[in-house]
Amino acid sequence: MRWIFFTLVFGNLLLLVTFWQKQGEVNAVPLSALEIPGAVRHLQLVSEARDSLAPAAPRNGGGDRGSLCYVAGPYAEELDARHLLARVTALGLHGRINLVEIASGEPSEYWVHVPPRATREEALRTLKELQKRKIDSYIITQGDLAEGVSLGLFRNKESAYGLQKDVEQFGIPVDVLVVAKATREYWVEVVEVSQLNDRMRERIQAGDKEISWQLVECSRAG
Repeated sequence: MRWIFFTLVFGNLLLLVTFWQKQGEVNAVPLSALEIPGAVRHLQLVSEARDSLAPAAPRNGGGDRGSLCYVAGPYAEELDARHLLARVTALGLHGRINLVEIASGEPSEYWVHVPPRATREEALRTLKELQKRKIDSYIITQGDLAEGVSLGLFRNKESAYGLQKDVEQFGIPVDVLVVAKATREYWVEVVEVSQLNDRMRERIQAGDKEISWQLVECSRAG
C-alpha cells in the first residue's frame, strides 16, 4: 500500500511543478505583446504630422480686392444721409458718408481758356495781352490746365464760342472745354457687415422706402 501512497504524492508534486512552469509562460506572454516598436511608430506619426498641426495660412479669397461694406442710398440731400448716419452711430456701428458724382452726358457749362503755356512767364505775357484788350482773364495754377489762362465759364454755348472767335483774332489760341452736367448722390457706408442682418438694416432705414442697401468694396477714407 505504501508504494501507492508514494506514487500519488510524487504525481501531485509533478503536477504542481508543471502548473508553475505554465504560469511562468503565461506571465511572459504580455511582455512580447507590448509591441514597443508599434509605440515608436506612433511617436513618429505625431512628428510627421507636425506640419499639419501648424496654423494654416490665412486665405485671401478676394485676391487684390479689399474688404466689403454695406452702403445705403442714394440720397439727393446730404442732410438726409446724415440722419441715417446718426442712426448707424446710435446703434454702436461705424460709418461715413460718400459723395458720388454721376455725369449725365449733357453739357452744363463751357469753359473758355487759353491752353497751358510753356512757362509761367509766357502765361503772364498772354494774361497781360488779354487784359490790355479788356478781356477778363486769370492764370490757371492747378490741374491739367495749369499755366493756361481762363477766360470764364459760360452756360450759353453761343457766348462761349463767340468769345473764342473774338480772341483768336488777336493771334491767341483759345479752346472751349465742355463741362458735363453731373448729379450728386450721397451714400452712407457701414463697416460692420456681419452685424447688418435684415432686422438691423430695417432699424437703420427707419421706414425709408426710397433707398436700398448694396454690398460693395469699402472706400478708402483719406
